[in-house]
Amino acid sequence: MAYVIVQHKIGKWSEFEGIFRGDGERRRALGSTGGKVFRSVEDPETVFAVFEWKDIEGAKKFVEGLETHEAMEWATSGIWSRVYVTDELFEVDA
Repeated sequence: MAYVIVQHKIGKWSEFEGIFRGDGERRRALGSTGGKVFRSVEDPETVFAVFEWKDIEGAKKFVEGLETHEAMEWATSGIWSRVYVTDELFEVDA
């Protein structure tokens, strides 16, 4: 299983959420099986998204795609984003 972890610094939550939710079909087409979005308690303008992918190749296509870069630019008002493609190593118990 592969994961894409994204850290965004956003301007307006409503703009970010609309663009982010609107990109779901493209993520699914590239192999995303879903994910979660988190907001920093200490800095509400810092948002983390964790997506699960069927394979690393699909995750890389998503990250490297022009549409992804454009969506991140729009969703964050050009502030900044960090993106990581990861491979699951193991699970841990609580």
